[in-house]
Amino acid sequence: MEPACFLKELRTAVDEFRHTDVGTLLDQVNLDDFDGGQIKKTLTILRRKRLFPELEATTKKLIACGKETPLVRRLQVQALIDQNMIEESLGILQALPTEHRNDPREGPELCGLSGRAFKQLYVNGAGRDNLGKAIREYKSCWTNRMGDYRWHGINLVALLARAELDGIDIPGGPNRELIAREILGEIDDLGQNATIWDHATAMEASVALLDTDGALRWAKDYVRHPCVDAFELGSTLRQMKEVWRLSGTELGNKLLPVLEYEFLQRQGAELQVTSLAVADIGGFQAVYGNEAAVPIAWLDNMFERCKAVGRVIRTGTGEAIGSGFLVRGSELCLGWGDAPVFVTNAHVVSDRSEDNAPLRSGDGSVEFTRIYGRPRVELGNILHTSAKDELDVTVLQVNPPLGTSVLSPSFYPPVVPGEGQAPQRIYVIGHPGGRELEVTLYDNSLVACSDNRFVHYRSPTEGGHSGSPVFTREWKAIAVHHRNRQELQVNEGVLFGPICDVLKI
Repeated sequence: MEPACFLKELRTAVDEFRHTDVGTLLDQVNLDDFDGGQIKKTLTILRRKRLFPELEATTKKLIACGKETPLVRRLQVQALIDQNMIEESLGILQALPTEHRNDPREGPELCGLSGRAFKQLYVNGAGRDNLGKAIREYKSCWTNRMGDYRWHGINLVALLARAELDGIDIPGGPNRELIAREILGEIDDLGQNATIWDHATAMEASVALLDTDGALRWAKDYVRHPCVDAFELGSTLRQMKEVWRLSGTELGNKLLPVLEYEFLQRQGAELQVTSLAVADIGGFQAVYGNEAAVPIAWLDNMFERCKAVGRVIRTGTGEAIGSGFLVRGSELCLGWGDAPVFVTNAHVVSDRSEDNAPLRSGDGSVEFTRIYGRPRVELGNILHTSAKDELDVTVLQVNPPLGTSVLSPSFYPPVVPGEGQAPQRIYVIGHPGGRELEVTLYDNSLVACSDNRFVHYRSPTEGGHSGSPVFTREWKAIAVHHRNRQELQVNEGVLFGPICDVLKI
């Protein structure tokens, strides 16, 4: 398998949590053909979803075929530590050649991993001398401003706090409060240039300063960062629980449930109705607003509507193009009968050359990812297209698989709340970036209706949402999402009313 094809297949399998397929792909691939960039992408994909056994095995294969680099060794050690194979990881670190340790990019990371290994030994109960060794490793990188030194600095802060909590004297230990404030100041100055780890570090610095509001404010930015995944959230949770010992504390009761909720979603956990006890809902309210709790019936309605939504793909390659959904044909046009039809954007599927759509009739299929077996069916003939520059809607024939749902469109525009009234929530269900089905649950308020044709809303969307259904809080399907209006800082959907009016002409 060519490296480019392998990477595409691997990324898809990882995002869809098909871990057996991940193992099969790794067993079959010949890593001899991979260049440095392709190696880095492969290892990063595995780390992102915390597939540490697979990551370890892949680094060993790379080393065996003569592709050892500081990056490969660093991620091998990372995989071992996260499998709690601490002694083995330290053995590799201590045997590394000097050029690896002096590498300007990977050297500080390897130093930090030495600190991480000793930290884990201490947390595991292996003796207080390991705490001192971990502090020395982190302090060296922080003091000398080596690499991404802020994560070394915040680990130094955490371990100094843990030493104080455990009654261990650290001779010559720096002032952890001053370090935490310095880190926060630097990250504040970064503004929009702050990385995902900067958000996590600022949150931890706020924990160190006992600033609950600050910790929750940074947590909100952290969990919503577009690059956050299971690896980052899992690392943060481990630090909060094992080093800071936040479980059961006032701050922990607010912060930990938010991190655990986000981690489970990216780890591939299934949502189940349980008696989950959240000691303090304040964290959810600070991060997600006052609507953090909803009735189970509301969730049932959401899941039922998810069964109507599909991922539009190119039949020949499986490339994800956009989203779409099923509607009973007669609800849009009486002449179409009661059989379901498939609705998406004209800029996703269209036979009109002016629409510049990537798919024409006969080119596309739809995958219903919430139906058992993830069935794919081909899209049929186009029944109607409204140009991309008009209503941007295409309706196609389709023969949906068993188990799907059919949406019933609402032809009444939503009422925009007046000043002082509670916001109207807007929900978009689709496949952003071609990923698994997602629902925009938060930061999603109705803004306006425009020209009796469009609805504007603030819901976090991205490429791949094109053609997704747009819902009110009552789960009424009111529009077809079709674009982001950057000049207005809103998203825009096409209301069903004008779509139906065109079809009646």
